[in-house]
Amino acid sequence: PGPRCRRSTGGTAVMVVLSCAILSKNKTILARQFVGMTRLRVEGLLTAFPKLLDGAGKDHTYIETESVRYVYQPMEQLYLVIITNRTSNILEDLETLRLIAKVVQDVCQTSIDEALVIKNAFDLIFAFDEVISFGYRESVTLSQIKTYTEMDSHEEKLHQMIQQSKINEAKEQAKKKQQELAKQRAAQAKEDKAAAKLGGAASGGASDLGSLEKQLAALQAPSAGADIPPAAQPSFTYGESAPVIKVSGGAKKGMQIGKKKPAAAEMGAMPVAAAAAPAAAAAPIEEEEAKPAFNPLLEPVAVQITEQMSATLQPEGGLVGDIKVNGTFQVTVLDTSRADLVAFKVSPQDPRYKFKVHPNLNKASQANNVLEIRDPSRAFRANVAAPLLKWQSTSSDEGTLPLTFECWPSATGDGAEMTLTYELTDGHPPLNDVEIRIPCPKSAGPKINNVEGGECGYDDANQCVVWKIEQVNADQSSGSLEIAANTDSDALLPLQVTASSEKLNINMDILECYHQTKQEPVKCALTKSMTYSLTIGE
Repeated sequence: PGPRCRRSTGGTAVMVVLSCAILSKNKTILARQFVGMTRLRVEGLLTAFPKLLDGAGKDHTYIETESVRYVYQPMEQLYLVIITNRTSNILEDLETLRLIAKVVQDVCQTSIDEALVIKNAFDLIFAFDEVISFGYRESVTLSQIKTYTEMDSHEEKLHQMIQQSKINEAKEQAKKKQQELAKQRAAQAKEDKAAAKLGGAASGGASDLGSLEKQLAALQAPSAGADIPPAAQPSFTYGESAPVIKVSGGAKKGMQIGKKKPAAAEMGAMPVAAAAAPAAAAAPIEEEEAKPAFNPLLEPVAVQITEQMSATLQPEGGLVGDIKVNGTFQVTVLDTSRADLVAFKVSPQDPRYKFKVHPNLNKASQANNVLEIRDPSRAFRANVAAPLLKWQSTSSDEGTLPLTFECWPSATGDGAEMTLTYELTDGHPPLNDVEIRIPCPKSAGPKINNVEGGECGYDDANQCVVWKIEQVNADQSSGSLEIAANTDSDALLPLQVTASSEKLNINMDILECYHQTKQEPVKCALTKSMTYSLTIGE
């Protein structure tokens, strides 16, 4: 916006607005300062207003103290207040208050409450800055303020249209390229399939050579009649298709063997059998290509038993709600020739947990702690993970948590400090990759005063302080962290804690692994993992 004039009388300023705020009787919701003031003074002035309001009469909309004047207007359950010096003109103060009240009503549109004010906080602050500049009221109207805050620019719209057209054009080109690549892949697949069939035909023709020679030898046996002269011996030539038999010229009586109808019928059937052989030979080749590769160095079955524990804690160290545990028994068959119908006998079910069985499993067998396929025709597919069993439980016993925390946030003169400590629960197995994330904006200037155990740094991408401990065990069972930041103590919560362990909460193990129909033992690779997700101060 262009320059705007301040109202003045005789070349001197008629008023100085120190602050504009929206607050309730209990707390300050929004405040904007227009002159240099310390945080302590701002908080003192705003905190004193509700107390002065109780002693003021209902006939007035301003309160004067020794140093400042409060000019206010009730807005439903809230109060709109501007704080000015005592030398300001009260009429100018009231006019400024009315304009700001119109701005608040226009931004919030509907009824004015705390939630709407917080939702539109930045829009309100920008509008306040258009009304008051460096403590002096600008000569603006409500319509001008709306124009300035919207910042509608024809050049910006034109730039956005150009950018959007470029994006649409790039998407169209990418779509066309994708279609071209799909056509190329389809053509390549057809060529590969034709080449595989051609290779099968060649191998099939070569394999039929021995059988043809045997059939001709049977025709040349002494029981067939006269001998065949050497000049009339058959010769063989091979082309791209089935073998073709050629007989060189010789004495006519050597060809009398061909008069036997059974032999002639057999010879006539040879090209048909030879032509059918390549197609029969090509089918196994295609099946072998479709079969997924298997690494013989791996076990034919991989089993993963995983659990996740989640809970919410109070900053001072209490449990909020229940602890939730979810688990999965997942199977991946790598070699279907040996483990397509793999079955498991597992540990007895823990009554503390609720179990769910996959619909393809036999529930009657599962009651006896056996996991097997209900219908053998629906066997496991290769390299496809299948969750066979799931379970969950809830508990209010804090002893099941891997760590105990104590969080001590406190306000200081220029911000807040936090001291965080953790300790491994007695008897709990070691934890790996422990990570604690403390929310803190970069503008607050977080500072790490002390850290005991692990490493601590700042994550710019996620705007948080990250404390990482590689392992927590009986030898290194506790640690502490002290940080400071120029922000409220509530802004440093909630904390997010993640960790992992190789020890499950449930007693789940594989007692036997075997083929369901063959009853042969099957080897399997078993891995167990437990992950923790804790929230502190939500």
